[in-house]
Amino acid sequence: MNAVSKIAITALSSILLLGSSMNLMAEAAPSSSLSDIGLKTSATKTQSEGEKERLEKEEIARITALLEKNPDDTYVTYSSFQPKGQEVWGYSDYWMGKGYDKYEDYLKKAASLKESTPQQPDSLPEGYAFAKAYIEGPYGSEYKAEMKAEAEKLGKKVYSKKVNWTCTNLIQLTYTNGENYIELYSGRIQEKNMKEKEYTYKSYKDMKQQYPQLDDKIMVNRLSWNENGKSFSIQTNPGNPLMKEDLIKLAKTMVKK
Repeated sequence: MNAVSKIAITALSSILLLGSSMNLMAEAAPSSSLSDIGLKTSATKTQSEGEKERLEKEEIARITALLEKNPDDTYVTYSSFQPKGQEVWGYSDYWMGKGYDKYEDYLKKAASLKESTPQQPDSLPEGYAFAKAYIEGPYGSEYKAEMKAEAEKLGKKVYSKKVNWTCTNLIQLTYTNGENYIELYSGRIQEKNMKEKEYTYKSYKDMKQQYPQLDDKIMVNRLSWNENGKSFSIQTNPGNPLMKEDLIKLAKTMVKK
């Protein structure tokens, strides 16, 4: 919402600056016809800016009210007034990532997705307990072409609709046991890379040797593979006693459709 406001303010400033320039040109020009053109252009831009501000503010207020009633819903807005590349924005916790403190709540959302998701492995090591989950939905920009086409068909300059998305950009589940952790990930991959992939393992020591310039805080033990058109991985902290074979055992039961 703040980002949308900043975009609107930036656009308004640019238009006001352009309008001021046109007025200065009109004052400096000896021709009355040029002065008239400048004034008409400025007036047209002012009217357009007023319409833009009114329509966008009304739509933002309307969607905000709907989300207050149903905060888990997702809406997308298209505005023909915005600069190219910024015409579409979304309203939802999922655009920037939504966290879950209860595994049951995560499972409820996961059940609504039409893709394989990471879930608690059948062979979770003793002592580990669910700590948190995180889901990042699709980007609002992915709806740009669809929203623009629908807005033009309906003859609307500002247009919104509720979307029921069924795919994600990222999912993370975290399990902890004292200072040790296990993180289960899934992510989107490009179609050309969707081929099933064998397990690839890199230990903390392997990563440290390959990337000595990186901070130790981001170094992990990592098992990765592709399955059902998505990428999956399991990560553990450097001092974790779980080995490659242990992570493969977890991997075999963590992916659920």
